[in-house]
Amino acid sequence: MGGTMAQPVVYRSAEACRRRQFATLRFNFRGVGGSEGSYSGEDEYQDVAAAAAYLRERLRQPAEVPAPNGDASDQLPTPGPAAMSPFLGEVPLGLMGYSFGSVMSALAASEVEASALALVGFVVASETFLPAAVDNLKTYAGPILAVCGEYDELAPPQAVDRALREAGVDYRLETIRTTGHFFEGRQREVGEMVASFFADALS
Repeated sequence: MGGTMAQPVVYRSAEACRRRQFATLRFNFRGVGGSEGSYSGEDEYQDVAAAAAYLRERLRQPAEVPAPNGDASDQLPTPGPAAMSPFLGEVPLGLMGYSFGSVMSALAASEVEASALALVGFVVASETFLPAAVDNLKTYAGPILAVCGEYDELAPPQAVDRALREAGVDYRLETIRTTGHFFEGRQREVGEMVASFFADALS
């Protein structure tokens, strides 16, 4: 639907996380931007899993490595002993997905053993929504942050709240007042919410 890794919500979330010294990785789904492959709308959760595996492999290496897009602001620092997670036995991973990305992140969360999951604009009210995303969350044990725009027609706060409650997950829902699906003019605020959530959940 035209979204890329440069979308303001995605960019601002990564930016806020980097300010808290998290390693971050943004990527385009298959067939988006310069990515190879063709969009399917169903299999892109595999792209999330591949990105998570790539990031973890980079974090195991002994030196800082620029992200694949060459952006010097996306650095992948070497984790110290304090970054080790009893839950994973390695560096803890937080997944953040926005819009379509939130659905794919929900599908991939258990597979990649994410320690925390941020679902921004979690699309539950669309003909293209995959109910399997909510079903898959039933097996997810980590904390979830759901961020919704008050007037979002694709991710209405009440519908997102109901879906996550029925999934039986550990979640917190935040609503950004007077905004829609694009969080108009409030993307930095969304990014700070995501970063604060990961700072608490991954510490």
